[in-house]
Amino acid sequence: MKFSRFVNYKHIFGVLFLSFVLLSSAITQAQVLPPNATAIVLTPSTNNPVPGRVVTIKAESFTFDIDSATVIWTVNGKEVQKGIGLISLDVKAPVLGKKTIVGITAVTANGIRYTNTISIGSGSIDLIIETDGYTPPFFKGKTPLVFQNTVTVIAVPHLANSSGVEFDPASLVYQWKKDDGTVLQDQSGYGKQSISLKGGIVPRPYYLIVTASTRDGSAQAQSLIDINATSPSVVFYKNDPQYGPFFNTAVLGVLKIGSQKEIQAFASLFGFNFSKNISSDLTLNWSINNIEHSELASSKSIILRAPDGDSGTSHVELDVRGVNNILQGGSNNFDISFSGSNSTKDSSPINL
Repeated sequence: MKFSRFVNYKHIFGVLFLSFVLLSSAITQAQVLPPNATAIVLTPSTNNPVPGRVVTIKAESFTFDIDSATVIWTVNGKEVQKGIGLISLDVKAPVLGKKTIVGITAVTANGIRYTNTISIGSGSIDLIIETDGYTPPFFKGKTPLVFQNTVTVIAVPHLANSSGVEFDPASLVYQWKKDDGTVLQDQSGYGKQSISLKGGIVPRPYYLIVTASTRDGSAQAQSLIDINATSPSVVFYKNDPQYGPFFNTAVLGVLKIGSQKEIQAFASLFGFNFSKNISSDLTLNWSINNIEHSELASSKSIILRAPDGDSGTSHVELDVRGVNNILQGGSNNFDISFSGSNSTKDSSPINL
């Protein structure tokens, strides 16, 4: 009975001893594992450089002291920099469709070598912004982005294959994201190179980030655009009965009535949203010398006549407010100077 117990103790001791040997062997093997690429982390200053842009690549390690190691940098296999603790390198992004391979080798004081590589591509995205606000016919300037406008942003990416041939924008995958990190899932996806957003009731500047990539992820580019709405504006132009508004010259300060004794002024409502039935979308409050003229509430133009045999100056002002888009509002004014006697009549002029 005692002998049987001794045999059992001996067996247990043998198992424990064998486990200790295996554990010691595993620890020893773990200590002499060869270094791998993950020992050096390479981080570029941007993941989406445009062609020719300088990209700074930084190296760091949580495995060994890279600051005391001899660091060798290569670009496409050619050594470009060598020295102790050289943990960054500046390279230029290649032309469209090409790749620049940056390599690093770090040799510690006791001779252990660590290596890693990173591939640098290039691409760009042009962004075009459009709004649904009003501008006069043949207006050559940029349509202003106004509060509560619907803004449309169109992405025109420039990504190319290894032969330098640019990919069709309709064949790329797009991700649209707001500055708060919200991905606009319903407007992102394959071929969705444009996005439309309605301005909110609480105006706030923000920016949109778009990433365009090939379906296999071999090439991608990123860009952003600021969305910063402003108030709409009212601009006056002289309105000729035969030729219409003279959009080439805005009325600034004073408009003079000449020998014809009558003049028309047209108000262009830059950025406002309104339909043909302007009164359903906007309220127009015309006033002359602080007297309101409600009969002009739906008119963008006004006819002004100088009084007979009198000279002087009158002040004309227009205030425009949105009916449904309550953040859309603007005003402007000008002075009318006149002299002499009346010589012509028109259908419904305002006597000054």
